[in-house]
Amino acid sequence: MKAFDKYAWMETEQEKTHNWLLSESDRSVNILEKLDWFAPIKKRLEELTEYAAEPVIFQIRLQGNNSFYFKQTAQHPYNRLFVKDRFGKETLLIDPPVGYGIYDYYPSYDGQYIAYSISENGSNISTIKVFNLKTRTHLPDNLSGITDTNLLWAEDNLSFFYHRNNLFEAKNIKAGIEEIYLHRLGSDTKKDIVIFGKDQLSNYNARTDQNTSLSLSSNWAIACSSSSLSGYNLDLYKLPRENLNKNNVSWNKIIDRKENVTDFLIKDNWLYLVKYNDYSGYSIFRVNLNDINQSEEKIIEWQNGELTNFVANKDAIYLTYHDSEQLKFVSIPFSDIHNIKSIPISNNNEVTAIFTNSDQDEILFTQQSWTSPPKIFRYHSNNQLIEDSKILNSDHALFSEYESEQKWVKSNDGTLIPLTLIYKKGMKFDSSAPTWLTVYGAYGESEFPNYDASRLIWLEKGGIIAIAHVRGGGELGPKWHHDGTGYKKQNSINDFIKCAEYLIHYHYTQSSKLVISGNSAGGIVIGMALIKRPDLFAAASIKVGMLNMSRLDKIPIGMANFEEFGSPFKKHELENLINIDAYLNLKEGVKYPNVMVSVGLQDDRVSPWQSAKFAARLNDIKRQQDERVFIITDKYGGHFMDNFLYMMTFFFWKTDSE
Repeated sequence: MKAFDKYAWMETEQEKTHNWLLSESDRSVNILEKLDWFAPIKKRLEELTEYAAEPVIFQIRLQGNNSFYFKQTAQHPYNRLFVKDRFGKETLLIDPPVGYGIYDYYPSYDGQYIAYSISENGSNISTIKVFNLKTRTHLPDNLSGITDTNLLWAEDNLSFFYHRNNLFEAKNIKAGIEEIYLHRLGSDTKKDIVIFGKDQLSNYNARTDQNTSLSLSSNWAIACSSSSLSGYNLDLYKLPRENLNKNNVSWNKIIDRKENVTDFLIKDNWLYLVKYNDYSGYSIFRVNLNDINQSEEKIIEWQNGELTNFVANKDAIYLTYHDSEQLKFVSIPFSDIHNIKSIPISNNNEVTAIFTNSDQDEILFTQQSWTSPPKIFRYHSNNQLIEDSKILNSDHALFSEYESEQKWVKSNDGTLIPLTLIYKKGMKFDSSAPTWLTVYGAYGESEFPNYDASRLIWLEKGGIIAIAHVRGGGELGPKWHHDGTGYKKQNSINDFIKCAEYLIHYHYTQSSKLVISGNSAGGIVIGMALIKRPDLFAAASIKVGMLNMSRLDKIPIGMANFEEFGSPFKKHELENLINIDAYLNLKEGVKYPNVMVSVGLQDDRVSPWQSAKFAARLNDIKRQQDERVFIITDKYGGHFMDNFLYMMTFFFWKTDSE
């Protein structure tokens, strides 16, 4: 007999659910803003924003003599699109209106147009607009209802290929269909041609095929799709490039997802493939597209580590990867693929991005660490010189008093789990430090060193920051990811709990000083850790969390998550989902830690009712203890809503930090 679900109405009665979330948020905000911690934290956050106000520059694209990039500043803490010419003159191109955000852009090859995607209030649904760089005006083209753009200009510079998913207009969320279209500037979008989709393929699964994209070489078009949000296990199809504009084209499938391909590049007639291997690492091969049945030629391989960057310019492939905990940065010349060249990087730094394109003979790359701000370098392959690009002039003084280290924590099954710690140099560990432990651990996403000045708010008060690199992430390669998926998702939860116990056992902190946080899929781990070990934690923050996993098929990204977590339509997989369903596993009479739940009402990835149901049921339990869940609701925000100020206030309060 199916158990009664008291808060099932929250799934269907959206207005009532949203009003409840907003009402609870008003109560929570009113309490938090009156606390002694709130004003100083707000002030310090503003100071850090100003002090660390060297512009944040990212997503750089080189086109001819121009460099395009997004820039954020203290005065404009959102994406604005700029271009810098060869003389160093910077020009603002796109400053989005209030309430809107740009999340990607694509300059045409001749530098005349730039297509970009813009969305409202953090929505996952965007519109493609086209800007004329010479006249500084917008074209009438507006392509609405876009999920992931994956845009690629055609060589005529008057048309482009783009990715569209009709999920946004489907009444049934199971009906989303991902396809690639060709749009000609100035034409009616209703007449856009489908290049790659259900009508061109056999065995196309409209419910789960994801990450559909197109790549072009001089002779070939390669299209790909994946069955999971993680992007693993690609299907690849080829087509002579000259046939792209023809009707009723027939794509030839050349790589099946069973072959473990996770990424690829094409150069002339060569297809370069990245495959995960039996050693929890990757191998890179190449195959001739003129003779696809020819044996693959192996170029490089490694074990126990993730591939983090894989790009190419006109002369070489550039990649960064972790080989058994060692970061490697190499180039592979197209002219001699076995002459692999190492590129030196600063000690303890991570190469977090590489910028180039197929017309360039140089690259830009970004280095940073947990305690060193990002710096962008220029690398010339012809002389192998690395020089400061001077695009960023970062101040290294902010974290000069702090350091980071990595520990290894033994999990339930004996697996060693990486745990990053950041703290003040010379700190004595006597169990008194408030400690903030974070986690994600899903989709093979890796949390490698990255710089964030806002962490100082916690560190300056004598706190420790800890990052648990649990299974489900990708830090130690594909097997690390696989061992935190499906029925093995319990590993992610166990790993996290063991990291928390480690911090207490080795006197970094104590339960009354230990707070935890996770966002989205990280909410699975936080929610279940609270349930399994409520005694371990002082407080928890869950933002846009996946907290009712047995109802996975009812959220917008549900179907695409079946490969990662399991399907509620299969008995054994449903049982596994119930086991990691924080909402269903809450129990009456248990003294749970203090909890903050944060949601964006415009979230079109994880529905707000997932958080609402969890918070409402936990409230029923906490009322017996005269406590309530704190809820932060952003009426206009989406999946990436910001709760940092309130979370910090909440954590300082619940650890009674000075």
